[in-house]
This record gives sequence, structure tokens and C-alpha cells, in this order.
Amino acid sequence: MKLPLFLTNNLKYPAGVVMFGIAYALYYTTNHHPIFAPRELPMTFLDEMVPFLPWTIFIYMSEYFYFTAIYIICKDLENLNKYLYSFFFTQALSCLIFLIYPTTYPRDQFPVPAETPVLLQSLWAWLRSQDAPTNCLPSLHVSTVYLSAFIFKDEQREKLPFFLGWATLIALSTLPTKQHYLVDVVTGLVLAIIMYVMFHRWMPYQRWATKSQGIQDIS
Repeated sequence: MKLPLFLTNNLKYPAGVVMFGIAYALYYTTNHHPIFAPRELPMTFLDEMVPFLPWTIFIYMSEYFYFTAIYIICKDLENLNKYLYSFFFTQALSCLIFLIYPTTYPRDQFPVPAETPVLLQSLWAWLRSQDAPTNCLPSLHVSTVYLSAFIFKDEQREKLPFFLGWATLIALSTLPTKQHYLVDVVTGLVLAIIMYVMFHRWMPYQRWATKSQGIQDIS
């Protein structure tokens, strides 16, 4: 099976909006409407050692700016096309796992301190209203930020260290925000690597060219 490289300059942003819209819908549905009762996972030593640090929500939520920046910066449409496929299948597979094996984090053990500044309290209230403490394993927060950074392995490689560093900060922030277990972080990173290799290295594609050129197969 060969996947079509459908992306054009005119479709870049509409396709991005549609993809992230689908991703949000899949996540929100499984996050707020689990079929089976979510279960807590055992805490590791590191999970228990890392304190709840409310200010790390700024790093955690920088994910939204992160995705936007990468999508705008990426210029190679073939590379971006592969990224959209890998992003969608990462989201779909993760949500399937959330349906079959739902997990939850004991967030009620980590209330936002009363002395926390109003801005931080408002951000936490919004985040916890939008994101239920389920959908833990694997961490989509981790898998998608690393998968996005890997774009720069195939173009503009000088940007790879910066975005890998940013991705790592976001991934690590899932621990002091008490959004994820350590095992969620590890499995999220492994999933990102698998999906990158699958869709950027293994999967065959075909380019939809003009009618006179026909369909062009590429490796």
C-alpha cells in the first residue's frame, strides 16, 4: 500500500487545521467518555519524588505554541505530508489504547495551593476542566511533541537541537504538573520514535502529479 502525498501549498494550512481538529476530537471523546473504568498505575520512586510545581503549567501549555511554530516553519511539503500521517496514526493508536486500557492519575491528591497567583489558578482551573485525569498511558503530550521535533531530522537540521530541547522540557513538565506517570513519558517517547520510523522511513508513498505526469511512486 502506498499513501498519497496530497499536500500542496494551498492545502498546507487547511489540512493542518483539519488534522489538529480531528486529533482534539479523538482525544476529548476518549478523555471525557471512557468506556471502561480507568485505573490508576503504580507510582515509581521518581513519580513520588517529583513535587507538584504549579508554575510548570507554562511549560506544559507551551505545547500549543510549539506545534504552531513547527507547522509554520516546516517548508518541505513531502516531509510535512508524512508528518500529518504520523501525527494522525499516533493519535488514533493512542486513543484506541485509551479505550481498551484506560488509565487515570490521582490528581485530587495535588490541589492547587490557595496562595497560588490568580493567573496560575485560572490556568489550572481551565486545564483541569478541559483535560480529565484520564488518557495517561501513553502520553500524547510527549509522543506528539517529540514526533513534531523529528521533522527537523529531514530538513533544516540546524533547528533540531532547539526543538528537541523544547520538546524535552514539555515532556518533563508532565511530571511536576502531575498530569502523567513516568511510564507515560517513556512510552510516549517510544511511540514517537516508532511512528517516525514507520512514516518517515519505511512507508512507501506516491505523489499525485499533473494528469500528463500521472501518479509518481517514491520510496
